[in-house]
Amino acid sequence: MEWYWWVLIVVGVLGLGYLKLKLFSKMTKKPKNQDHQDED
Repeated sequence: MEWYWWVLIVVGVLGLGYLKLKLFSKMTKKPKNQDHQDED
């Protein structure tokens, strides 16, 4: 594999991990009674 494939893989994995952390922190901070309003 060329070196840039490894760079793309690393960037992709780090990006996904960052998005997961952001979503997880959003979910944990949000009060539970607002979850039902978002589904509508």
